[in-house]
Amino acid sequence: MASDESYLAFLNKANEDPSVGYPRDRPDPATQKVGGNGFKTRDEGVALPSPIAKLLDKGDKFYVSDADEPFEGVALRFGEEVLPDEEKFASLINHPNPADAEIEISDPVDWDRNGQYTDLIDAVTEASEGRDVRVYRVVKDSVRVEYWVVSVSADGKLLVGVRALAVES
Repeated sequence: MASDESYLAFLNKANEDPSVGYPRDRPDPATQKVGGNGFKTRDEGVALPSPIAKLLDKGDKFYVSDADEPFEGVALRFGEEVLPDEEKFASLINHPNPADAEIEISDPVDWDRNGQYTDLIDAVTEASEGRDVRVYRVVKDSVRVEYWVVSVSADGKLLVGVRALAVES
């Protein structure tokens, strides 16, 4: 049996901040390109619309798959009145090969058949002041895909919404 001191040392080590030893000035992963942490979800200096930010700030919104990944906010400079096609969307998120990206567009009702994500869809709808909302399914590899629930902001300047990674094995 371990001594009290060694057990306490074990507990302290287990409760350490996992970022200890990593530089604090690393770039924000949300603005990085494919190859690091994923596709770009936010342009620098662009704030999330408040309905989306309020919902995500609770920290309890996850896409249920083999990985149960959290939803992240999306706010990308766009400048068009209608949602992008697959290739334009791939360019917006910095896909390495927009012309050959595997992207499917669907209706949120078809994507959320069980009603698990209605609050997210409602927040995106509110952030866009009632504009059309679509779900973009972006294939990353043979088992990982990302779901992007997005719309165009009321002024047409931003693509706003949420995205989550899904592991579909």
